[in-house]
Amino acid sequence: MKDKLILCIDIGGTHIAAAAVQKTDEKISPVADAKGEVDSSADRNAILNQWEQTINQVWDSSLHKIDAILFSMPGPFDYKNGICLMDGMHKYQALLNMDIKSYFAKKYDVLPNNIQFVNDAEAFLLGEIHHYGLQKKQIVGLSIGTGLGSAFYNGIEVKGLNYGSAPFREGISEDYMSTRGILSFLRHEGVDGIPNVKALIETEDLKQQSDAAFYFLSEALLEFIEIYVLPLKPDAIILGGNIAKSHNRFLPSVRKGIDIPILEASFNEWNLFFGLASTIPVHLA
Repeated sequence: MKDKLILCIDIGGTHIAAAAVQKTDEKISPVADAKGEVDSSADRNAILNQWEQTINQVWDSSLHKIDAILFSMPGPFDYKNGICLMDGMHKYQALLNMDIKSYFAKKYDVLPNNIQFVNDAEAFLLGEIHHYGLQKKQIVGLSIGTGLGSAFYNGIEVKGLNYGSAPFREGISEDYMSTRGILSFLRHEGVDGIPNVKALIETEDLKQQSDAAFYFLSEALLEFIEIYVLPLKPDAIILGGNIAKSHNRFLPSVRKGIDIPILEASFNEWNLFFGLASTIPVHLA
């Protein structure tokens, strides 16, 4: 008899990460994982082939039967029906209106009801709740990177907040707390040609501008938390995303301004996989 697996898949704009796990009443056990690069501006067949090359590294059809597939997927996306709605997002345009759920159900012989899609901000929070053991707490997850992801765990389930597009100052939240927000601030300060925050940090002669940019971020984040997060009365905030990897540059001043704990993300993709797998009933595993 073939062993049964749950596939957990994290889709990003430039990458795919996949893992196979087995689940029992007692625990979720890792089997294999793999990562691959994705050209999200490619045609449909090329994108799907890139996804499948990574997925096939964690699954051997002669040894395992896939019982469920769980996706962490950026939006816009019809998460219930598994249909891509990304239009004009500079990624996955070729998948617009594609029924991804039906495609994978047929491709891997999995019941459509056993294929689920979760917003990437929600998946991030599920993983960190698993990591920190906060299943009985109310937690807000914020992910600062290319954009601003946000989700809320109420002690039972995770729901997306979509605060990245919430009104904030002279625009929306994501205009300030994101890569483009920081680069926009730098351009206003006369610094151009910096492609990302990592490059900003690594450019030694821009230390003064880098300090100013992170101060800009800390002030925006503190104001945002006061307006949108504190009214939810969470027990804690978990901060992730690529920019949060430099939390020592801006988080201490934010912590001084609020009374609830702010935890740094684990930055371990296996936690995201375990968090996704925790949402699937044991009888499917």
